[in-house]
Amino acid sequence: MRSNAIAVIVSAGALIALAACGSSSSTGVNPNPHPVNHTVTISNTGFTPDMVSSAVGDTVTWTSTDGVHAISFIAALSPDSLASSGPIAMGQSKFTIFLKAGTYTYLDDSVKADTGVVQVH
Repeated sequence: MRSNAIAVIVSAGALIALAACGSSSSTGVNPNPHPVNHTVTISNTGFTPDMVSSAVGDTVTWTSTDGVHAISFIAALSPDSLASSGPIAMGQSKFTIFLKAGTYTYLDDSVKADTGVVQVH
């Protein structure tokens, strides 16, 4: 009985974590049977790569290589309202699962001139 309660708590925590990372999923169900994780590094000089092409259901993971960075999606340039990543410290990562097709433009809150694009098809 206790292990069932722990499993429920862990599952709920995982869904909350996905929502907090900016997932466009409200159900936590990924429609892609074979999702791919795309990685983007963030530094004071920008994003590498600064353009990602992905399928619906794929994940993009941002990793900071220096300092503290944060990803914010530009609402006027994105088809879905996604939450900011919050602070990403050096060596840490945050991810977003994209569940709606479109072009998502984002920026680094610490270096406002740096932008990137995720093209979801």
